[in-house]
Amino acid sequence: MIAPRVAALAAVAAFLAACQTVPGGGRSQLLLVDDDLLAREAGAAFAQLPRARDDAQLARVRAVARKVVAAARTCPVYGDPDLPPPERWEVVLIDDPTPNAFAMPGGRIGVHRGMLPLLPTEGDLATVLSHEVAHVACRHGAERVSHSLVAALGAVAVDQAMADKPSARRQEVLAAYGAVATLGVLLPYSRGHEEEADRIGLAYMAHAGYDPAAAVAFWRRFAASKQQGGAPEFLSTHPSDATRIRNLEAMLPEARAIRDRATPQRASTPPTGASR
Repeated sequence: MIAPRVAALAAVAAFLAACQTVPGGGRSQLLLVDDDLLAREAGAAFAQLPRARDDAQLARVRAVARKVVAAARTCPVYGDPDLPPPERWEVVLIDDPTPNAFAMPGGRIGVHRGMLPLLPTEGDLATVLSHEVAHVACRHGAERVSHSLVAALGAVAVDQAMADKPSARRQEVLAAYGAVATLGVLLPYSRGHEEEADRIGLAYMAHAGYDPAAAVAFWRRFAASKQQGGAPEFLSTHPSDATRIRNLEAMLPEARAIRDRATPQRASTPPTGASR
């Protein structure tokens, strides 16, 4: 009995050592993998994505990305100085008609060409890029991988505990465990990540000098552009459009205060280097 107890104590110690805190929010998060590993794994896939040829739009995206990343590194309370500096981020247009954008650990940003018609202003573009960079600053990718690992380990433990039960009973219990883990842990955490990226991203765009109200206008327009009748919110990895807009509206006073405090600093700060 000693060995299992020692293993359990070691596992608890590993979990405690893996706990970190999200920038600004004070929320503790479990990280069993690091961003360097994710960056290495994702780098090759990023390099294979088809590039869209539009020099004017690419220059526009890179200019806003440069401002957003600089703000994400220096934003009071929510900033992460460990993010790569703006000149080290690779910013590209992806030849894909779906409306999407993403940022990756290691300093990579991709914007699908299908997203560009929804981003007519710099404020719209700053809304999307700030949200995606906030995901990176919060280590959401590593956190989601860590939660999936924990859920997988839990399934193994449940299966072992049911080893002496009939196969049909084991399958029922594992199915119930999977439903509880997904609906009770994994999906809510994903929705929490989206709300966290909205809040911190709003701070980043405000610190970069953009009007945070542009985020509310963008998400209203984005919601109107989507087809009606999606999955219920509790079955989704994202909050509903109405929930997101309501939350953003509540965040506006803090974001405006961040923008107002940053105005004198921006006036006296020289521009940073260009993104690739």
